[in-house]
Amino acid sequence: MSLSGLDRLLATAPSFERALEAVGESVDFAAAEPLRPALIAGLLRRRMQAGSRGAYLLIAATSREADAMRSAVASLVPEAITAEFPAWETLPHERLSPSAETVGRRAAALRLLREAGAAEADPTRPFVLVASVRAALQPVSPHAANAEPVVLRAGSDSEGLERIAAKLVETAYTRVDMVTRRGEFAVRGGILDVFPPTADQAVRVDFFGDEVDQIRRFAVSDQRSAGDPLPMIELWPARELLLTDDVRERAAALLPRFPALSTLLEKIAQGIAVEGMESLLPQLLPGMRPLTALLPADASVMVVAPERVAGRAVSLAETNREFLEAAWVAATAGADAPVPTDDHGMLTMLELREAAGSRPWQTLTGFVAGAEDQFSHDDQIVVQGTALPRPTPGIDAGAATIEALKARLQNDWNIVVTAQGVGLVERARDVLADAGLAARMVDLLPEQLETGVVYLTPGTAWSGFESDEAKLLLVSEAEFFGRAVSQHQAPTKLAKRRGKNVVDPLQLQPGDYVVHETHGIGRFVELTQRMVPTGGRDPRGGPAKALREYLVLEYASTKRNMPKDKLYVPTDQLDQLSRYVGGEAPALSKMGGSDWATAKKKARKAVRDIAVELVKLYSARVASKGHAFSVDTPWQHELEEAFPYAETRDQLTTIDEVKRDMERSVPMDRLVSGDVGFGKTEVAVRAAFKAVQDGKQVAVLVPTTLLVKQHLETFQDRMAGFPVRLRALSRFQSEKESKDTIEGLAAGTVDIVIGTHRLLTDQVRYKDIGLVIIDEEQRFGVEHKDALKKLKTGVDILAMSATPIPRTLEMAVTGIREMSTLATAPEDRHPILTFVGPRSDKQIGAAIRRELLREGQVFFVHNRVQSINRVASQIAELVPEARVAVAHGKLNEHQLEQIVVDFWERKYDVLVSTTIIETGLDIANANTIIIDAADKYGLSQLHQLRGRVGRSRERAYAYFLYDPDKPLTEHAHERLDTIAANNELGSGMQVALKDLELRGAGNLLGGEQSGHIAGVGFDLYLRMIGEAVATFKGEDVAGANELSLELPLDAHIPEDYVESERLRLEAYQKFSAASHPQAPADHVALVLEELTDRYGEPPVEVQRLAAISSLRRRAALLGLTKVVAAGPALRIEPVTLPGSRQMRMNRLYRGARYTEATKSLQIPLPESGPTSRSPLAGVGRGGAAPFDGDIIAWVGGVFTALLEPDEAPKAEG
Repeated sequence: MSLSGLDRLLATAPSFERALEAVGESVDFAAAEPLRPALIAGLLRRRMQAGSRGAYLLIAATSREADAMRSAVASLVPEAITAEFPAWETLPHERLSPSAETVGRRAAALRLLREAGAAEADPTRPFVLVASVRAALQPVSPHAANAEPVVLRAGSDSEGLERIAAKLVETAYTRVDMVTRRGEFAVRGGILDVFPPTADQAVRVDFFGDEVDQIRRFAVSDQRSAGDPLPMIELWPARELLLTDDVRERAAALLPRFPALSTLLEKIAQGIAVEGMESLLPQLLPGMRPLTALLPADASVMVVAPERVAGRAVSLAETNREFLEAAWVAATAGADAPVPTDDHGMLTMLELREAAGSRPWQTLTGFVAGAEDQFSHDDQIVVQGTALPRPTPGIDAGAATIEALKARLQNDWNIVVTAQGVGLVERARDVLADAGLAARMVDLLPEQLETGVVYLTPGTAWSGFESDEAKLLLVSEAEFFGRAVSQHQAPTKLAKRRGKNVVDPLQLQPGDYVVHETHGIGRFVELTQRMVPTGGRDPRGGPAKALREYLVLEYASTKRNMPKDKLYVPTDQLDQLSRYVGGEAPALSKMGGSDWATAKKKARKAVRDIAVELVKLYSARVASKGHAFSVDTPWQHELEEAFPYAETRDQLTTIDEVKRDMERSVPMDRLVSGDVGFGKTEVAVRAAFKAVQDGKQVAVLVPTTLLVKQHLETFQDRMAGFPVRLRALSRFQSEKESKDTIEGLAAGTVDIVIGTHRLLTDQVRYKDIGLVIIDEEQRFGVEHKDALKKLKTGVDILAMSATPIPRTLEMAVTGIREMSTLATAPEDRHPILTFVGPRSDKQIGAAIRRELLREGQVFFVHNRVQSINRVASQIAELVPEARVAVAHGKLNEHQLEQIVVDFWERKYDVLVSTTIIETGLDIANANTIIIDAADKYGLSQLHQLRGRVGRSRERAYAYFLYDPDKPLTEHAHERLDTIAANNELGSGMQVALKDLELRGAGNLLGGEQSGHIAGVGFDLYLRMIGEAVATFKGEDVAGANELSLELPLDAHIPEDYVESERLRLEAYQKFSAASHPQAPADHVALVLEELTDRYGEPPVEVQRLAAISSLRRRAALLGLTKVVAAGPALRIEPVTLPGSRQMRMNRLYRGARYTEATKSLQIPLPESGPTSRSPLAGVGRGGAAPFDGDIIAWVGGVFTALLEPDEAPKAEG
């Protein structure tokens, strides 16, 4: 995957050679943009030949350009070590800290820089450091420049877990109960969980005394360790300001000077790492140095596009100043005072150059100085060569390029064609061969190219160039296929795998509403512990007691003017509870009242009707015969090879499932659910391509014209070079285009059509449709789906939805339609930074300018159509350089969609709109949202609106502004408070689930059930559907009766084993789920295995809890409601014992009594009763197995002997 050697081929050009000779001087180069990476690569090789080992620092205008430059140079000089030095995503005076991931990447880059300057550095591996101007202008803290990691090696002694934990706190890690993000650690017994800022995955370190026993990676999502053990781990600091004694003293000394920052400084003085402390770096830490001063002595600096870099540097300083002013305005209204940054530490380009000292300082521009300029040609070394013209829209790019290549080959030019994926390179070879041109695929370009042959190699080039002097032509995939190389988005790996068993601690806060299956809607109060009598005797003769944990729930009081009723729910009955999602604040049920029973009954009836419909659909689908697609072709492999990302495990599983479904003769009906950016579209592309290979047509149905456009681009990009005919069908196509498409579908000349609801109208006829793909499935109503089903019964359907449907829905809908979940969140997403405050023009102007600095776009939400144009013109005055557009529901649909499409194509910087942007807009480049009059919106609406940003790797900002002159209502204050607090990724399961329910997970099943969902809560409603469907399909549904299982045992999770209350609750929940009658038999063992992995060897109480969970499952399968040790006997109800079993009972358990009328069975407990302490205890007790003290095993023996069916003897032979 490299273009290595391209610079050698260019070296025959005199202007290129002259540039290389100036390698060690401070000069200005001029070259066309596509030639720049090759020139940098040539200079790098020339420096190596001269014996220089020093680093090469490249400064680009933006982080995107820096990233693109890094990947292009890495492709040209594969032996070079390349790294990007990222900028903080926060401004100097903000009370925000850069993310631990940014700190980690900066630390890794600085470490490589130190190693590059060391005497033992490898001279054959030059080091290239790429930085955006924002990163270069920020001085580097000595703590970051000289950072040293804590190193742990498996099998060797360490300083001990306590000392290491103390060191991690010193290096600014946060101690938590469960590690979920970089820069956190947790200690449990002899286990250290830590997520280093530089690592891809969190790490679990097992200690044996002071010795490091084992180091393993673990997944943050399910907290399970995975993969091979690691030999060692380096724990780099999580912050760039460490709270050393020196820093703490300085913070204390600054207190009198900055009273407004007292809270911040007091905490730093006490040694507590606090959000935003980095803003005080210049005041707290002497010795900040510019990046150029840290370079090795023989390093060089090159500024790429110096005119743009200088412009960015100026606007960066201006934005800083504006933000500071805006922050002071906000402070007058009660917000925190900003950090006074007269000395904010940001350098100018001049200071950066001075710090470079005598190191060569070079610039590389695209502008050639004319002879009449005040600059003469002597100051500038110009490299001859031009960029290839982009293909004209509407003309077949491939054909035009091939004609150009033929002409060049006749003139003895050397031609290299490159693309990012091997699949595309192979495709290009086939296209050239079909055109009668000699094409040769190589992994590495030879020293001498053969004339008359086109060389093809995989590599990264953003665009192609031609050099008349060297007679060399480089063609990138952009020119060859007419597809944009995912410009400035170097292939990033998609996310890591998240386990199916996602850890989602219940995280019940006091006051949360929960649903108890028997008693209805209650309010959670606390988790409490009680000593309860177990019915036995302890050795000292008193009544035996055991410690139990209970959830305390509050219900409406049954008597007027009395305190609310309380219900203590044992932790082993958590499967009876689910969190309430359904309405804002439901009425609490009365325990034992009829209102809850009525609500359940109504819901059950509605559910039964829905279930009948679903089952009819299911049986019709299974009975009908569809097309069984053939297995993958070589072209399919080529297409998949060309995917520029690493597929996630979820994605691979889903793709396999979809292909398997397509290859079966039963028509596919699969739902793929996963959030935006989780890779659903790629699954659709591969499925569509597979269908086309079999000569079938594919219809892709999407809800909006913007999505038609987005998908059409994606499909064209991915299928470039393959003979697939793609067409779009929406209002944006002219009448003639639409007519051609419809005729093409009927004649079979169009393979794939992407369109809106228009695809479902009667005028669209298909010749041979094989697959329908529905995107954003939740946006289509039931009537649309009926139209689809009429399309053809045997057609395969692949539906996709970004609505994250909870796991319960997965259970409920399973069997009716297959479901794949893409649950892997992109790892490098940041939480959205949320600012709540009074509206001020300064704040708005500064926020928009900050986004424009990053080349981003802004949503401004103003929900009054009457005044929206006035607001837009105010914004245009505040930020004259911004291009502002207005969108609202009163525009006709065509205008509205045109504006949204233009915004997506970056023709506008700011979109001032009403809440119509709330759903389905996916614009990755828009990363700031400003919401005017935020106090007027509901909570879920605010959360929805905030979800429009933060969809890419950039840090996103959300501003919720309210009118400073009007008082906030109490409710509005609470809502804004909640939204400000829940800014984590996927935060507020409450907010998100509420959101989900409002967004219509209901649509999947029909429109009439929202009232019932509010009545019984979402989870219970889905469970009812699941049970109803299974009943209609004739499956046996073991309903979970409320089972009371009380044995004289101490079975709970001790606090010294799992300290955190929420994690204990989560473990209880898992045991409870494993004891459900429908859970697989080995589930309890798996839960125990997981606890061992996460917390170490479980104590005896936890092992007992596991054994009781297994017993509870067996009891539930037998339909029991009571297994209670009361006094001297074990009481089991309800039991039906046939005569043979009664005889067995009398033989095995002396004194046992069965009452047929009450269906109850009483069996004396072993070693209990009046003889238990006598010397003759247990003599003459009949034929039951001798009791060894394990009461659980004994009760299990009772189940086996009397209640469970006898196992059939195995047949011989």
